[in-house]
Amino acid sequence: IFVRETEWEAAQSVWLWRDSSPSMDYRSSRGVQRKGERAELLLLALASLLLRGGEHVGLYGRDGSASGGRATLNRLGAFLTDGRGGPDEAGGLPPAGRLPRFAQMVLFGDFLSPLEEVEAMVKRFAEQGAKGHLLQILDGAEEDLPFRGRTEFEGLENEGRLVVGRVESLRDDYLRRMADRRDGMLEIARRSGWGFSIHRTDRPPQTALLGL
Repeated sequence: IFVRETEWEAAQSVWLWRDSSPSMDYRSSRGVQRKGERAELLLLALASLLLRGGEHVGLYGRDGSASGGRATLNRLGAFLTDGRGGPDEAGGLPPAGRLPRFAQMVLFGDFLSPLEEVEAMVKRFAEQGAKGHLLQILDGAEEDLPFRGRTEFEGLENEGRLVVGRVESLRDDYLRRMADRRDGMLEIARRSGWGFSIHRTDRPPQTALLGL
């Protein structure tokens, strides 16, 4: 019985993580959720579905082991909403750590860190045998750059301020760079056998959840 239960837990553990860095506080208008709020909503919804399916779930970087049952969902919800999940130390990426064999991961974040840092993170987990999925959560304005005229941008992570005289003149280059980043993320995931998808906060969360 001990061997059977230990093997079952190792094979069925799903580890969830969400980016809690300051960039996740962004929203372009009051009509949309902050990126961090959407990440937490999707994480809890996915955890609920996994637990109802009999899986064991853990919050990566916080839990020592994955567990099942309604108590696990209540604990995850309390942790995410009571302010204990402070800013990440790794600049918006999960810290290094060990996972059980055959573990699966689902990571929620904007993944705006340099691509080489994202690649190193994914490779580190993949080398442990973990399978995973990256869900990039972006505000619609981050994808489209809809602003016009003189615009001041302020970084949420101490990058400083930038004033652009005619921001629409940068749009084509900006969209090209975002497309290059998306292609880079897809390639990083493909090389490690992981999945990658993008979700915008101005679209229903159900679409992202169904995809997951």
